[in-house]
Amino acid sequence: MRTKNTTITLPNNSRNVKQRLLIHLFFLTISILALTSCETDDGITDIQTNTPVFDLDQFEQNIINYVEAGGNSPVGWAYTISVNGNLAKSNTYGQARTSTDGAMNFSLNKEINIASVSKFYTAIGVMQLLEANDLTIEDNIANWLPDSWTQGPGVDQLTFKDLLKHESGLQSTNNNFDTTLGYEGLKDCIETGVVNSKTRNYLNVNFALFRVLIPSLWSAISNNAIDIENDNNTQFMYLLYMQEHIFDRLSLPLVGCFPEDRETSTLYYNVNDPDNNTAGQYYGSWNNKAGGGGYFMSILEMAKVNAFFEHTEILVNKEQRDIMKLHRLGMDRADAGDEIHGNYYGKAGSIGSSSDPSISQGVRTQMVMFPVNGVDCVIVMNSQGVTLQNTTSLRQMIYDAYNDAWQ
Repeated sequence: MRTKNTTITLPNNSRNVKQRLLIHLFFLTISILALTSCETDDGITDIQTNTPVFDLDQFEQNIINYVEAGGNSPVGWAYTISVNGNLAKSNTYGQARTSTDGAMNFSLNKEINIASVSKFYTAIGVMQLLEANDLTIEDNIANWLPDSWTQGPGVDQLTFKDLLKHESGLQSTNNNFDTTLGYEGLKDCIETGVVNSKTRNYLNVNFALFRVLIPSLWSAISNNAIDIENDNNTQFMYLLYMQEHIFDRLSLPLVGCFPEDRETSTLYYNVNDPDNNTAGQYYGSWNNKAGGGGYFMSILEMAKVNAFFEHTEILVNKEQRDIMKLHRLGMDRADAGDEIHGNYYGKAGSIGSSSDPSISQGVRTQMVMFPVNGVDCVIVMNSQGVTLQNTTSLRQMIYDAYNDAWQ
């Protein structure tokens, strides 16, 4: 049985109501438009919260100004600024080698000894291997040391975290690197044991020990046993692990602790040499003391590691990254007085030929990450003795430049 089509028709009075509603809506719309026009004419066009805004251009200019503030600029230096992992600003100034050494301009691709920024990379490698071995930073290092090493007092209670935070209580110095950071120096340090209070004491030996511990941890999860009783083995396997599991992941080939050819490598100066006629210092291989320093990298390579650490999970996962930040593993200590826009995470590096900054030849490096707005910064300079604005600390200068860029 077919259903009839039914048409619904409004009564006459309903149609009149509808027409009146349409007319009413028309005039209401005109009134609203007129009111909006009046408000615009009255100047209500700019709504502001008065929340500080970061000025990237100002940050860059602050860096340049604050480095140049003392009038004794580095012989050569460079900076990079990245935003959310993408390079946004960069420049280089001066020379990698002065005319005395065969003039050569500094460049973004010129390798430089990055000094203790290397510790940050070592810490990344440690975090990878601890997870792979189902360990945490709270686990002890004793079982991962060479069997032939005599373990002094307290070593059986020494943790990975103690080394990564420079709270080991071990006895060492930050000079005579070939002796104190070489294989025999590490062995002697462990034999002496934990003889100091386990409070923070920045010692290169804490990270140089990972030149032995990283191969040991790697051996436990690989098919081939690694002989950590042999100095050359530990050097080779530490560098190989770091290359394969950090730098290769970022498509950075042949990153190591050996410089470019002596005739073309970056040299290291003091800016107080009035005529730039003193030959620069040459840094040879750091293979035998790697772990706590000594990588030779360009500033662009350094910036790339920052970007992938902070903005991806290619090097570490979020949990590992959070642990590193919480405890500042392989990083500088927190500075609540200056970290006024969230937490800042950085690592400084410095090598000098003398304790007297007026004559010391050397290198200064610094990387900093500002997570609140995804900004990362790296600065390198092949000179000691530079007078920065209101500080002698390169890290403090970057903090100041960043804080002063909030308007």
